[in-house]
Amino acid sequence: MNTRDKIYNTAKRLYLENGYANTPNTMIAKEAGVNLGLVTYYFKTKDLIASDMLNNNYETLYSHLLEYLPTDDELLQLITFFKLHFKLTGIDPHYDRFIYEMNKFDLLEKATRDGNLYTLYQILVHQNDQIDPAEKDLLCDCAVTASFGVIRALTIKQYEKEIDLTKEELFNLCINQMLYSLKIDYHHLLLKSLVSSANCTIDRLLKEYPQLKEVKNYLYVEDSTIVREQ
Repeated sequence: MNTRDKIYNTAKRLYLENGYANTPNTMIAKEAGVNLGLVTYYFKTKDLIASDMLNNNYETLYSHLLEYLPTDDELLQLITFFKLHFKLTGIDPHYDRFIYEMNKFDLLEKATRDGNLYTLYQILVHQNDQIDPAEKDLLCDCAVTASFGVIRALTIKQYEKEIDLTKEELFNLCINQMLYSLKIDYHHLLLKSLVSSANCTIDRLLKEYPQLKEVKNYLYVEDSTIVREQ
């Protein structure tokens, strides 16, 4: 493993084990066995590592979901991804804390925009004939900002126990805000059906890929091959 990857994997492990805020670069350098200057040489800020970590995590989860979902149903893909995301925060306390910190430091939206997930938002907006074509790019941009603003605020308050919400309730509030921001008209029965389908997909995914239940199993270990169980 080269020096950059050693620093990167060490940082990811420490962010999950100790928390993002509680992991200074000096700790990363010591654990990686490198000079402190090399950490800032390869990664100018901690944000760069955290954002890339989020992208890596999201792309891993999303790519596995695509094994079970139709490629032409972007709305189902988006709902299923967010359902999985919130479910995993309820299963893995390290992941829950990391996502809380990423929201607190306002890094979640940036990571989403830098990855493939943003493409889903763009497709859903461009498929909507009720939106003026000249306004679609701007609307998509504003919708993502508005959606993640709500997700950020609710996630922080839920984690800090300022509001009494279950992960299920948090998901429902966030997905409704997202659909509203994207100007997607839907009947509550359709949404209920999509969420039910998402739940079935996730149950099957986690049964066949139980390693995904804990982010440490695939995000920073050297041999991160995820094997499908028969």
